[in-house]
Amino acid sequence: MNLRDFEVFKTIVESGSFSKASERLYIAQPSLSKTIQRMEKSLGVTLFERSNRINRLTEEGRIVYEKAIAVLQQMKELQYQLQDSNEHVQGHVKVGLPQIIGTFFFPKVAKALSKKHPGVSLEIVEEGGLGVERLVEKGEVDVAFVVIPARSKELEERLIFEAPFVACLPSEHFLKDERQIALAQLAQEDWILFDPTFALRQVVLESCRRERFVPNIAYSTTQWDLLLALVREGLGVAIVPRPLIEMGGQGLIVKEIGSQYIPWKIGVVVKKNAYQAQALLAFLKMVTDVYE
Repeated sequence: MNLRDFEVFKTIVESGSFSKASERLYIAQPSLSKTIQRMEKSLGVTLFERSNRINRLTEEGRIVYEKAIAVLQQMKELQYQLQDSNEHVQGHVKVGLPQIIGTFFFPKVAKALSKKHPGVSLEIVEEGGLGVERLVEKGEVDVAFVVIPARSKELEERLIFEAPFVACLPSEHFLKDERQIALAQLAQEDWILFDPTFALRQVVLESCRRERFVPNIAYSTTQWDLLLALVREGLGVAIVPRPLIEMGGQGLIVKEIGSQYIPWKIGVVVKKNAYQAQALLAFLKMVTDVYE
């Protein structure tokens, strides 16, 4: 049994099936089955229940999965430490990027880092904010841009930017002449929200709860420009961070929210107590330098 066996086992578990793991690893399914059989023989346990087609872990399989994560993370940290012995900063950093946050914050950091540390390569992993938090927590991504506070207590966060949410209304909305509005004035409206994988959605829902109503969700989307387009066509209302309006708010009525201050707090998160390679430290410093 070797590290590659652990990688194969971990991928099968997280993919949910041998067929999906085969596609991710570019390894034929029979070879994957042989790897699992070899691991089971070496460890003297059964890793997967074989009573049905679902790849459900046994209790022993769960223990091995947790250990596989730890072992692979330790090997990753060892590789980082060896890279750090070089005179110049170099290495590879995996960056988790939710779509909206990535559009606003990543390009400037990437450009500045490439100029100062050309030996550092960046890999983008795109997923919703809650998803990239989980990837950092599991050690599969080194750092992520997220809405803070982060949901996980296993993450260390650094605030880099803050802006208010504003109400976004169709051009002929009955509140168009108001200087500012309360969210409760929109309680009977149809709402357009971001997809449930977006931390922004949770911010909106919590803000509505504070004014004692649950929004009627007409549409959910992962695309901020589509969200604004739906509002523009009169299909609902939304509250969004002001920077989104600055990028694509043409033809919309934008109102300050007077009933409460709703902040869009953006930060970067890393896993607490995990080893931070020089390449990651250089990236984090560049984030700070760009957004101070």
